[in-house]
Amino acid sequence: MPGASDVRLLRRIPLFRPLPARELSAIARLANPRAYRAGETIFLKSQAADGLFIVLSGRVKIFTAAGGRKKKTFSWLERGDFFGEMGLIEGAGRSAAARAETAVEALFIAKAEFRKLLLGSPELSFYLLRVVCRRLRLANEALEDLLFRNLLGRAAKTLAQLAKNGKRLGPGKFLDGDYSRRELAELLGTSREPLSRALGALRRAGLVGEKDGRLYLPRPDKLASLGGA
Repeated sequence: MPGASDVRLLRRIPLFRPLPARELSAIARLANPRAYRAGETIFLKSQAADGLFIVLSGRVKIFTAAGGRKKKTFSWLERGDFFGEMGLIEGAGRSAAARAETAVEALFIAKAEFRKLLLGSPELSFYLLRVVCRRLRLANEALEDLLFRNLLGRAAKTLAQLAKNGKRLGPGKFLDGDYSRRELAELLGTSREPLSRALGALRRAGLVGEKDGRLYLPRPDKLASLGGA
């Protein structure tokens, strides 16, 4: 029997926020806790979609890989984010892989149970549709960037976006989060060497710097303009 603390936990997750307490109690009965070690694979691309995951703590990477070295990161997900919904709705395999970048605690709702939730809750279905549409729009923008922008432009746009909610220092900003060069390269769909050359060009232009071991953007507006953001 789920308790009040379980319902409060679900209430903090944006996906379930519109639902009444009765439905949250039902979800708490269906959801199973899962834990993953840093670096552990949660699922692979094309694997059968068996359920939905909701991140309670930690950081999850959604990505695909081509060959031995090249990877493309679609997103990093943190507390309150959910993933794995596409395969459940489409009835196909996983469209990308998911891996725990840090130790991760998550909730898992099995495929059949999640479909029942959607059929019984228009609010939940509408919220899910909004999120899927937003993710599709971002995927379309990423495809356009790959087709029509060179790496320098993509790097400028991505850095400016990552700094939108970053800590301000003087006229500039830090990125919102700590990203390694490998993580940035995978987000851009390239490798570390081309990324280093792009960062070097932006550094020489006075648009990228480093403070306390973190990337710092002295002129984020100019950087965004360069990337067309």
